[in-house]
Amino acid sequence: MSDELIVEDGPITRLTINRPERHNAINTEVGDAMVEVVNRVGRDPSVQVLILAGAGRSFCSGDDVSEGAEGRIPDYPWQNPYHAPHIAAFNLERHPYFRLQTLLRRIPQAVIAAVHGYCMGSGFDLMLAADYALADPEARLRMVIGATAFLPKYVGLKHATRLIMDDGFISAQEAADLGLITKVAADGALTEEVDALANRLAALGQERHGYFGVIKESLNRSLFPALDDDLRMQLIGHRMGDLYRQHPYAQADS
Repeated sequence: MSDELIVEDGPITRLTINRPERHNAINTEVGDAMVEVVNRVGRDPSVQVLILAGAGRSFCSGDDVSEGAEGRIPDYPWQNPYHAPHIAAFNLERHPYFRLQTLLRRIPQAVIAAVHGYCMGSGFDLMLAADYALADPEARLRMVIGATAFLPKYVGLKHATRLIMDDGFISAQEAADLGLITKVAADGALTEEVDALANRLAALGQERHGYFGVIKESLNRSLFPALDDDLRMQLIGHRMGDLYRQHPYAQADS
């Protein structure tokens, strides 16, 4: 496992992105490693809770858009290997960040996102995929790309449209008011409150083994009955956004 991903195993497993110099932006290696860890956790009946966290000043600033900047392919618009030509354009399974969202919903363990600093792009989507999200009061959240798979289920049509089209930062308190996070932690108490919640859920898991997984699957069937298709549509939107930026509409000369 890379030093850029810290895994503390146990009944409460903590998965920490350790790229503080990049505000924990997810590159291909870290994304693939996170998929591997979440898969392993999901198959381990001794694990009751998975905590997602980020080292340093932020939770996760999204995809590492600088990755591959020195080795880009001539005449190809995308630098990030998530969009490299050897990855099928709409093949969900080849994109670590999209696979992570599905996995976080499908593992039977409770997933808690501990959000502080910047939470942007793919980090925002991972927070939405978690079962619980607790945020530091100074956290700043931004989608960057359209979170169409999860966001409308949280906030409805009007707020989802506004948040996607405005593409600006929102505060932890506004995120809580919209139902995007579970709660805003007391100032300086994020880790303490996340640990307290994790301990309560772990105790419930020991008392009623498998209970949380059944509840989670029931919620998935109610709220996300077509999750793979929804994520694939989000990926298509992401791709089209790249194309539109690369080839903006030019008004014809009169």
